[in-house]
Amino acid sequence: MRITNNMATQLAVSQFDVARQRLESAQRRVTEGTKFSTASEDPTAATNVMANSGALRALDQYKRNIGVANRRLALEESAVDQLNTILTRAKELAVSQGTDTASPQTRIAARAEANQLLQQAAALGNTQDGGNYLFGGTMSSTPPFVVDTTTAVFSFTASGGTGTRQVEISAGQRASTSHDATQLFGTTAAGALKALQDLAAGLDTGTTAAVQGVIVGLDSAINATQSMVGEIGARQNQMQIAQANVSAFSQNLVALNSDLQDVDLETAMVELVSRQTAYQAAMSATSRVMSLNLSDYLR
Repeated sequence: MRITNNMATQLAVSQFDVARQRLESAQRRVTEGTKFSTASEDPTAATNVMANSGALRALDQYKRNIGVANRRLALEESAVDQLNTILTRAKELAVSQGTDTASPQTRIAARAEANQLLQQAAALGNTQDGGNYLFGGTMSSTPPFVVDTTTAVFSFTASGGTGTRQVEISAGQRASTSHDATQLFGTTAAGALKALQDLAAGLDTGTTAAVQGVIVGLDSAINATQSMVGEIGARQNQMQIAQANVSAFSQNLVALNSDLQDVDLETAMVELVSRQTAYQAAMSATSRVMSLNLSDYLR
């Protein structure tokens, strides 16, 4: 086969173009700090990076959900602490006014305080978080309790507050962010609000037996509230574990993506210098080939 001058020129230009592309690729790696800019450069690594990035986005959402859950649990913990204080004070009133030394006047004054305690407890039940009622359950836009203050003994109406609200804290794992109003404040004889209403009613009746009769209900409400403290603590521990797991998994994925796509700068610089040298050599060779003419062959 006869190699013509045109074929030699095309071969030199082709080799020069390859050297140029390799130099540009090395320059990009140094400049951008990544091993590839398109999936075609390393399909396997690019696929893994995309999968890891999708997993990281999901983990970021889990982090936000856990943050929401932690905020709601903190609000609930504060509400339960205050409710326990209210019930403790209510029992103090019941004990002090449930003796024969108490008078109708002191019981009427205590009834006014009991009414205020009921209002305070209902207000805790109507605690809001970001425009939604914390204990609203599946009816988060409706206040769980309404208090009627038009009578001597205040009363309450439960207008919502059932069902649980959950968030996803990991793949396939959901957790409740707070108790609902019925669970925490109750609407039955064992509930906190009913116990407070009964206290006001017993004080309004004015008899020792009537006042003493509400102490059992208050004790039951106090015990139920204290049990809720343990449940809230358990949920907070669950959130801490989930948060630690999500953070650890995120760090692993970030490190893996870094290994897949980030270049070692020192290695990249050595490669760049090497390809610059190859490019200059190719450019020199191409220049020589392109400058050849008939007189050069006749010499």
